[in-house]
Amino acid sequence: MIRRKKRRIHIRCIICVLTLLAIIILLIICFIKLDKAVGPSAKMQAEKLSEHMAYQIITDTVSQYITENGCKYDSFSTIVYDEQGNVSSVEALSNNINRIQSELASEINENMNLSGNTQAEIPLGNISGSYLLADRGPVIKVGICPVGTAKVKLVSFFDTAGINQSVHRIYADISADMTSSFPLYSFETRAEFRYLIAETVIIGEVPDYSLRAWNGNM
Repeated sequence: MIRRKKRRIHIRCIICVLTLLAIIILLIICFIKLDKAVGPSAKMQAEKLSEHMAYQIITDTVSQYITENGCKYDSFSTIVYDEQGNVSSVEALSNNINRIQSELASEINENMNLSGNTQAEIPLGNISGSYLLADRGPVIKVGICPVGTAKVKLVSFFDTAGINQSVHRIYADISADMTSSFPLYSFETRAEFRYLIAETVIIGEVPDYSLRAWNGNM
């Protein structure tokens, strides 16, 4: 009698262990499938939030820097005329350009680091990728942590503005690396932006060598 009871208890223990293992395996399978289904959508949402945050920080920083330092076209370039009043060359002010690039990158990185971690809430339905579940379901908190690795490069281009006229535009090309994280997820994002810093209309024919010198990186 006692042996039968022990055998029954032993069988029940085996059944319980097997049931527990089956549940664990089922949970692991469900987690793997959920990970594959949610991962791409989560990354897309994280990238959008990161780019939006970077855009706000960089836009505010660039606008403030230009205003405070009074950056104008002649801060970056000077137009040289010959004795007949024709354009002989368009010269880059290399020292100013290098200084502005360095200062602007430093201020952007500082503001990104000072912004700290930002959290946003996204409904689970948005991550599922289903139109029917959009904006529905429990909320998942997304942490966005900006990394101070913004790079600034000033570039310029010439465009035709009419008969015997050219527009010389100077841009700041800015790239920023961002790190965003969901629960159980972490994503690296690079945001790239181009801002018009200054421009001027040049009346007269611009020499070809000046066009080549200014096309692309300064």
